[in-house]
Amino acid sequence: MAKGYKRRNIFIKKDFQGKLILSTFLLVTGGGMLFMVMFTIFSADTLTISYTNHDLQFGQTPLMLVKQALTANWILIALGGTVLVVVAMIFSHRIAGPLFRFEKTLDNMIAGRLDDQIHLRGADEGKELAGKINQFNAELSKSLRTINHNTKAIESLIEQATTLNLPDNDKEILAGLYWSMQEHNRKIKTTCDAYTLKDE
Repeated sequence: MAKGYKRRNIFIKKDFQGKLILSTFLLVTGGGMLFMVMFTIFSADTLTISYTNHDLQFGQTPLMLVKQALTANWILIALGGTVLVVVAMIFSHRIAGPLFRFEKTLDNMIAGRLDDQIHLRGADEGKELAGKINQFNAELSKSLRTINHNTKAIESLIEQATTLNLPDNDKEILAGLYWSMQEHNRKIKTTCDAYTLKDE
């Protein structure tokens, strides 16, 4: 993988990253709300006394604690929510970036370009998959290059065979076979030439 490779866009796959950030935020918020509901249920029959600014207050424990928590810690709650969104965005970037790169490389492979190389950042997920795709492109390029060399060798052998001194009857029979072999060989070469191969 390329060292020092930096990604320029924050939102690479907006739909995916948006869903991931929202679901993370909702999961943490839902967990906090669930804790509060459970705490409310278990402490519903208790009484809490609060002393604030020379003022003595009585009330049910759940309501008093929620009120005190929101009054004293609203800045921390807002800051925590912001930090949560930023952290979720950073982690989503480590997944969305490789997904975008995989899609782009696979589109190039479908279009016949096997010379595309996947480069991921050090903290990105999916480096093993990127390595396997890069290896596949390299191996397939090598195989197609070998097939291409073999088609050239077959073409050369066919040309040599057509120059042999044979009786006229044999020449006519073999002419059809030579033509058929050349056509099949040409089709194989055309298929191989449709790919842009990775350099050796």
